[in-house]
Amino acid sequence: METYRGVEITDSYFTGHPSMIFSTLVRSISAICRFDRPVYLYYIGVASGYNHYSALARRIDQKKLEYQTTRMNLIYQSSSERNTRKLEADLVDHFQYIKADDRVWNSTGGGGGRRGSGPLFYLYLATSHAF
Repeated sequence: METYRGVEITDSYFTGHPSMIFSTLVRSISAICRFDRPVYLYYIGVASGYNHYSALARRIDQKKLEYQTTRMNLIYQSSSERNTRKLEADLVDHFQYIKADDRVWNSTGGGGGRRGSGPLFYLYLATSHAF
């Protein structure tokens, strides 16, 4: 695990078609953000680039630092921006509306970010931990 601007960046991820991997990602996010863990806010987002570290490091912006993000969990990698954006939107919907988890801080409901440049697309879970 590497660190950038005080935020840990993990390096393990899943791959696969959204219809095959969605339930696995739901379980992974649920495990990371269980209510008995010290996660008080989380954000599901997309990054792109040639490698996961530089892609996720570029997504550590002032807003994530203001929300005291402590970890960027890499959870999915694909060469398809469309598939990655679909998973982002579906996961945000799942946790905001189906699970009604008010700790999700995505404001656009998923898929609202700028287009990525690729060639790889990454789905990440940014978490802020209570101390």
